[in-house]
Amino acid sequence: MNKKNIQEILPLVEMPSRYLGCEANTIKKDHAAVDLTFALAFPDLYEIGTSHFGMQILYTILNQEPNISAERFFAPAQDMEKLLKEKEIPLFSLESKTEMKAFDIIGFSLLYELNFTNILTMLDTANIPFYADQRKEAFPLVIAGGPCAFNPEPLADFFDLFVIGDGEEAILEISKQTIQWKRAGKGGKKELLKTLAGIQGVYVPSFYTPSFNDQDLQVLEPHYPEHATVKRAILSDLAKTPFPTSPIVPFGKPVHDRLRLEIARGCSRGCRFCQAGMIYRPVRERTVTDLIEITQKAMAETGYSDVSLLSLSTGDYSDLANLMENLLNVNQNHCTAISLPSIRAGKLTPELMKIIKKVRKTGFTIAPEAGTQRLRDVINKNITEEDIVGTVTNAFDLGWRMIKLYFMNGLPTETPEDIQGICDLARQLASIQIQGKGRGKGKSTINLSFATFIPKAHTPFQRCAQISTQQSVDNLNFLKKNLRHPGINLKWQDPKMSLLEGVWSRGDRRLSKLLVAAWEKGCRLDGWSDMFDFDRWMEAFEETGIDPHFFTTRERGDNEPLPWGHIDCGVSNTFMEAELGKAMVPETTPDCREEGCTGCGICDFETIEPIVHEKSDSLTISDRPGAMPSDNINFAKYRVFYSRLGDARHFGHLELAKIIRRAIRRIGIRVKYSKGFNPSMQLSFDNPLPVGMESQEEFFTIPAEFSTTPRQIVTGLNKVLPKSITITGCAPLALLNKKSDPLETATYRITLNDHAIDQKDVEEFMTLSEYKVEKTNFKGKTRTTDFRKVTQRIDFLDSSHIEMVLVKDQDRTIRPGEILTTILGVPEKGVQTANILKLKQGKSIC
Repeated sequence: MNKKNIQEILPLVEMPSRYLGCEANTIKKDHAAVDLTFALAFPDLYEIGTSHFGMQILYTILNQEPNISAERFFAPAQDMEKLLKEKEIPLFSLESKTEMKAFDIIGFSLLYELNFTNILTMLDTANIPFYADQRKEAFPLVIAGGPCAFNPEPLADFFDLFVIGDGEEAILEISKQTIQWKRAGKGGKKELLKTLAGIQGVYVPSFYTPSFNDQDLQVLEPHYPEHATVKRAILSDLAKTPFPTSPIVPFGKPVHDRLRLEIARGCSRGCRFCQAGMIYRPVRERTVTDLIEITQKAMAETGYSDVSLLSLSTGDYSDLANLMENLLNVNQNHCTAISLPSIRAGKLTPELMKIIKKVRKTGFTIAPEAGTQRLRDVINKNITEEDIVGTVTNAFDLGWRMIKLYFMNGLPTETPEDIQGICDLARQLASIQIQGKGRGKGKSTINLSFATFIPKAHTPFQRCAQISTQQSVDNLNFLKKNLRHPGINLKWQDPKMSLLEGVWSRGDRRLSKLLVAAWEKGCRLDGWSDMFDFDRWMEAFEETGIDPHFFTTRERGDNEPLPWGHIDCGVSNTFMEAELGKAMVPETTPDCREEGCTGCGICDFETIEPIVHEKSDSLTISDRPGAMPSDNINFAKYRVFYSRLGDARHFGHLELAKIIRRAIRRIGIRVKYSKGFNPSMQLSFDNPLPVGMESQEEFFTIPAEFSTTPRQIVTGLNKVLPKSITITGCAPLALLNKKSDPLETATYRITLNDHAIDQKDVEEFMTLSEYKVEKTNFKGKTRTTDFRKVTQRIDFLDSSHIEMVLVKDQDRTIRPGEILTTILGVPEKGVQTANILKLKQGKSIC
């Protein structure tokens, strides 16, 4: 692939850093030196996919194998998709810019049904046929895994195989078997798939023939009796596989911009609506010792200061208070926030509350799910209103100002009284802060989220009907009318999106033609509310003759074959049916960790069983350099000079500052932080450059420990910064004279790639005595600038090359792009594609 073509289109897209692939901790291997290349494909935008912990795990596991190279692909944004098609550039990997179809295996992560059209976008821009039976050659092998794979049928026609369950061991076995098959050089794609089908968790759709009975229900006929049922892959112990202690540190604004620490996998609570609670059983915890060791390594490798604890039920971790106490001692005072995604109502113990008071507060989430105790018992939530009220009261007492509440719309047996119960409970919780005295300063807010319940596969409610879109809207409107409260913000998912999600989570192989039809009509990035186009989807339903309500609002009979019936998630059908029966009473089922085995069927108590650790003693943790120092340390200000060339021109200022802050943390030098509960590194930059501009020399100032040497700063930062950012010098600010202060002029060398400049235009402008331009900023304030006065010199070299010297206009810096468009008539696209280099002024001072 011509990498020059890629560089030419990056300036034309909204967020070019999405596509750079030079983040900290990326791994690049020579494809000619490995036996297998693996494309890890996430069907959503970079800022979503790069935060996905599962992708980080697979990237680490595969690249730890010397003979395997794994690289990343994300769904292109619409501007990039358009450019790839126009310029005939196939979808490329971030690391090596290799086209997708050149990889041996392409593995898609299936996390959300409304991402499915993005799969087709990625295959299309990679010039890979959609349907598996159209891809006759063995490679690339197109596979998928993730929670959506537990009903693989809607996507079965597109994939060669699915991985059902935990992917760590299965993905390595697939890779190793494929390498052996390649070396043997015998047989075609079918023979390879026969070999891979023998791996636990692997489902090969082409080994089953679908038919439809007189009730129009899909029935699958397996070609091979040994593959009639596909048993989920289960990782028996999380400690058996490597944890990503050097995860890639994303550019831009990822949705989770912190260290993600998986403390446990699985949940034993048994909520009857929750697919994750069923398909990730049993509970498997990591030890506090392992988690602290992982955190120390990962923070040193990434420069993160915030940690997010990952688990389906974080509050159920057996030694949570001890874990958090020890996390606070990792780089003491440097870990500025520990994010608890949610705490189950009733789990805020006095010991835990004491520790939480020490950390900076992010959001606090509670999921009552239902507004009445009866309905909470139906879904086996096993929390009371007293638990909920007590937890919210404690959260306000601990300093949280924003509480998130999650409720579902349309749970089985729901009545109007249950919807009213949501209003009553929300108002009661909102009144807690108003009634309380001395609960801290600041206005409190409750964000109430309301989403339509979707009866997912492999849950006790899998045969239940989803409520109609109209009923969902009616319930939502009731809340809008009856939840008008200054302390409550109501948020909701569009019921039309929920309808579509229900179709894809509960459908069968007939839906493949629907997906293609919707994609051809322009459906893209459907999970983004501003991109979702329900009318186009309705046109696709009509065109393909598929009734969405057949898969959603219809209750499934006890003997009806389910599209996912051949997938064994490990939890028995007998248990599911019993739980549905208890829901109708309603009768609750206890947590097996508290009252013993409930007979769900997941454990054999030999290789598969819960792993829950006893509470341990506090650890002795040694601080590492880079922690925020105490007040008795002397600091000196250092001016650090750097160049930003090549890929670095695509970084915005905030992005660049974040990269440098994390690099400083990674090299471990002590620097000064601001005071207060949310301390920040005291890093200051000279006048920031706009996106798209290169510079031979910029600088920032940092107060570092007095004993720090300039060489330490230069050498250390150059080891960890992207290659396109180079530290060129450093000196204590006290040793620099005034000649080193920023100059009032800046010289730019400009190369135009898509536009020619007329020399007469340059000469005419330079003969003027003034050229005033009025501009109105976003606040509505108008400012006049004399562009001729700020333009000291323009040297015309030829029609594509000029040099320009600009002078500061009081406190405002005029950029060459403004002169090019306003004075010389260069269109905006011509400025975007131009190479603008700010030249170094004078001699080096270091």
